[in-house]
Amino acid sequence: MDGHWHGWSQSVQIDLPALRAYAQAVYANSDEFVAGLSDADLGNEVDLSAIGFGRQSLGMLLSVLVSNVHWHTGEISCLKGIQGYQGYPF
Repeated sequence: MDGHWHGWSQSVQIDLPALRAYAQAVYANSDEFVAGLSDADLGNEVDLSAIGFGRQSLGMLLSVLVSNVHWHTGEISCLKGIQGYQGYPF
């Protein structure tokens, strides 16, 4: 691991209340955006050829993004469980 990142990770200070407020604002904005999409909007094509996925519908892109979050949540929960911690709380 790069020494620069290791040093940073040991010294970084997080303003947790500010981070939580920011996260809540992102969630609210994302919910508003998705709720405002029509069926026609979801069918619009997005050019993802720069990252090797060609042209995909916005609906497909959003599905992949949501699935990616679910997959990583499962992976993190598994790793926490292996270490004796609670995985994703229900």
